[in-house]
Amino acid sequence: MSEQSELTYDQWSHLLDQAGVMAAMAEVHGLISGLLSAGVKAEPEHILPILNDFLNDGQALPIALQKQVGQLIADTAAAFNKADFSYRLLLPSDDDSLSERLEAMVEWTQAFLVGFAVQQTDLSLLPDDIREAVQQLSEVTRIDIHGTDDSTDEENEESYFLVLEHIRIMVLNCHAEVGQKFSSYAASNKTVH
Repeated sequence: MSEQSELTYDQWSHLLDQAGVMAAMAEVHGLISGLLSAGVKAEPEHILPILNDFLNDGQALPIALQKQVGQLIADTAAAFNKADFSYRLLLPSDDDSLSERLEAMVEWTQAFLVGFAVQQTDLSLLPDDIREAVQQLSEVTRIDIHGTDDSTDEENEESYFLVLEHIRIMVLNCHAEVGQKFSSYAASNKTVH
């Protein structure tokens, strides 16, 4: 994730905790990614009010954190626009437990869908492949992170990485087909709760 942010997931989580933000870092990055993929301009003045509404009970983030989140917005937008498809989801490291990573992946995906829906309120107007991607992302949010199965740890790890890569590809498609086409529009100020 170094292409998008110099801070690790754990460092971001610590900053959010210090600022009293109840949201997980996965939700913050997922919401930013969803907004950018839906066509919201990669400018803090367009994105921070939405982050405040959804992730901080309408309260503004502390100024220092706003600046860091502004940089994360710029870094995320830059990663989306790189020709090498280096965009990555900001999630816990591989050293964290699989259950922690799964939970963060589900939170990230839920937040992505919320961010996407803030700007793209009528999915019927979008191309079929984007509607299908949104549907598949919705399925990811239903993963039972506490379920047990007979798979080995290695098989579970492999499945996690396959799902993660599938999410990344769908998100890149959403950004390419929707985000880049609609980014000239500002985010609507509608709150969807």
